[in-house]
Amino acid sequence: MAPLINAINKIRNLPRAPQPAIPSRELRTTFIGSMLGIGFTAYLAFYWDCPMLLGPFGATAVLVYGAYKAPLAQPRNVLLGHLLGAFMGVAVYDFFGITWWSLALGVTLAIVFMMVTYSVHPPAGATAYVAIQTGGLGVGYMYILNPVLLGAFTLLLIAIIVNKLGKRDYPTSWW
Repeated sequence: MAPLINAINKIRNLPRAPQPAIPSRELRTTFIGSMLGIGFTAYLAFYWDCPMLLGPFGATAVLVYGAYKAPLAQPRNVLLGHLLGAFMGVAVYDFFGITWWSLALGVTLAIVFMMVTYSVHPPAGATAYVAIQTGGLGVGYMYILNPVLLGAFTLLLIAIIVNKLGKRDYPTSWW
């Protein structure tokens, strides 16, 4: 894989990122984890007719399978971040409906509550946005449990299993 990346960089004259080369074992583990995690959550999203939720979960996948050492990718941040994002989004929609400013308010409240609880997880901002945009998929506060927490837990469980099997140190902290 590294020769291919080097060839592309030479052809396009792109500067190399300031990081060491990524071993093929790491790429395989990331590939397998992401395919399983996103594959399963995508199946659930289409089964429940809520494909918009794949945006936040796609971003979570980047963190838990690719940037798994980052503080933003740890279980506390993933679960609590999505929980707060979903709750803020549904609550704002419940009180104010969907307007340009309710979208801004929901995401902003999600960010502030994540910061206060030390559980910042950027994809959870998109979870709040989707909750407002879709009206909590018409299921109100149940949206928080299903599909958000169920999907986040699924991504996390698969990340823990695949990263352990791939001999990666994930999670670096549990809570």
